[in-house]
Amino acid sequence: MNNEELKIKSYPMKKYPFLSSILLFLFVMLSLSVVGQNTQDLALADEYYEQGEYEKAIQYYEKIAKKNPSASYIYNNYLDALIRLEKLKEADKYIQRCLKDRPLDPKMNIDYAKLLLQKREEKNANKHFDEYINSIKANSHLARVAARVLAHEGFYEQAEKLYLQAQKNTKENYEMDLGLLYLAMGKPEKMVEQFLTLLKKQPNDAPYVQHLLQSRLSEDEEWDMVEPMLYEAVQKNPNDEVFSEMLVWYFLQRKNFLMAFRQAKALDRRNKLEGVKIMEIGMLAYNNEEWKSAMAIFEHLTENYKGKLIYSQARHFLMESKEEYIKHQFPIDKEQIRSLVSDYQQTLEEIGWRPSTAKSARNMALLQAFYLDQKDIAVENLNKITEVRGVPHQLLNQVKLDLGDIYVLKNEPWEATLLYSQVEKAEKETPLGYTAKLKNAKLSYFNGDFKLAKAHLDILKLATSREIANDAMDLSILIQDNTGLDSTETAMKQYAAIDLLIFQQQYSDALAAYKKMLSHFDGHSLTDEIYWKQATILQKMGRFEEAAEKLKMVLKINSTDIFGDDANFLLGKIYEENLNEPQKAEEYYKKQLIDYAGSVYVVEARKRIRKLRGEIVN
Repeated sequence: MNNEELKIKSYPMKKYPFLSSILLFLFVMLSLSVVGQNTQDLALADEYYEQGEYEKAIQYYEKIAKKNPSASYIYNNYLDALIRLEKLKEADKYIQRCLKDRPLDPKMNIDYAKLLLQKREEKNANKHFDEYINSIKANSHLARVAARVLAHEGFYEQAEKLYLQAQKNTKENYEMDLGLLYLAMGKPEKMVEQFLTLLKKQPNDAPYVQHLLQSRLSEDEEWDMVEPMLYEAVQKNPNDEVFSEMLVWYFLQRKNFLMAFRQAKALDRRNKLEGVKIMEIGMLAYNNEEWKSAMAIFEHLTENYKGKLIYSQARHFLMESKEEYIKHQFPIDKEQIRSLVSDYQQTLEEIGWRPSTAKSARNMALLQAFYLDQKDIAVENLNKITEVRGVPHQLLNQVKLDLGDIYVLKNEPWEATLLYSQVEKAEKETPLGYTAKLKNAKLSYFNGDFKLAKAHLDILKLATSREIANDAMDLSILIQDNTGLDSTETAMKQYAAIDLLIFQQQYSDALAAYKKMLSHFDGHSLTDEIYWKQATILQKMGRFEEAAEKLKMVLKINSTDIFGDDANFLLGKIYEENLNEPQKAEEYYKKQLIDYAGSVYVVEARKRIRKLRGEIVN
């Protein structure tokens, strides 16, 4: 072949330039044809699959698989269709074909083991699991992904094995993964073990571990198991503060404030926290109405942090805790009230009348007015607060409301409403302003002017404070349900007048008036309210057996009415705390769980049942 011939054969495109364009065009068209055919086949396959026509779907999936054996976009549906039609042999071949292209794919490997189990080849399935785990144990990313797929498919033991193998062969921490796996396996104790191991390595993860424990542990028995494990961790790792902090957190979750306080004391000393953490625990106890625990905590602070920034606040809340404790012990001991007033006076002498002691002075004045019948002295002390420079404006308005309340005690409603109205105007659209409006509404109610009272209450139903809105709603409904029944509204006026006696703490007069009402208005719609009010008064007077009988009357009249769950729970408390009849108390608490399952008292009732049975309750 000469050079000229070679030239022509080697470079034909130069002689026929249009040929390259034709070939490119044909190649593109052929590719588009193939893509278009694949797209059409996939659409038909998916449509048949969705309609449950698996045989037809398989035909089209097979066509795609022949051209692209490991096409991920057909994998799930194609395999599922084969298995649904029990074409296990074809499914086996298909997965093995896919695994040639992607031998470490987690889902494909686990699907293959599942298929072997479906074919009752358990030995081969376990062998495949082991081989796969061994092949990826040094790859932290693949190990974690595969273990999660295993867990999702219910292969918990294989997931655990993979995590443990990966832990040995990589530098990754798998404690969190193992902990959540153990929870799914119903092994909360092993979960906690893993979390504590993690905290030893990574103490900064404590907030996340706390979140997980709080959201995952639901039964009391599960929580009870955590305590000894934390104590063991503290003993084994005395220099790792994270475990002591976890123990404090644990006791706070269980509302065992004294135990949390005991643990926090050591941390406070070690880290020189100046009592701040202890103060937080004291406030939690106070806000949870655990007055005795709060008293012990604040007393420690006042004894050990005198001269520190926290002292004044601790002293104030120590007195408030004592006050609340005394006021919740029935009958109220007047000598303890006098002792408390003396403590407040001592505080004022020691620290002085200043903005920081204004709340203590206010508390003292209210005790004098409502419990010791020293109304004039109380008024003097409240007025003295208003003369102290720097007292917050809102507290001064609160003092005005207190003065109004004392005028109600003294049967001077006009003076009271004047003060309430001043606060209502000064504190518009604030909780204190709404409180003032509610007090004005109650004054109208006490006076029997139900139309005016209801006008105030209807506005307060929209108050931003839920507590005030609920109080307004309750009183509005009471008025609405019990007026118009007779033209003179005699019964309702008598009932409202007795409510004033209760506010003034004239309990004997109130009980006598209720007794008269029950005889004059037999079968009236107010009857269950009257029995409920009688019970609460008798409880405050320390006449517990009589209180229990009145509560039983509430349940007898209508156990499903608004007072039903309150009456039932209070009966349990009285039998437990005052009448020393634990069996009867437990009966009522059990009834709370069954008959009043949606009640706010259910959690407390369950806790009290456990306590009565002698179980461990923090």
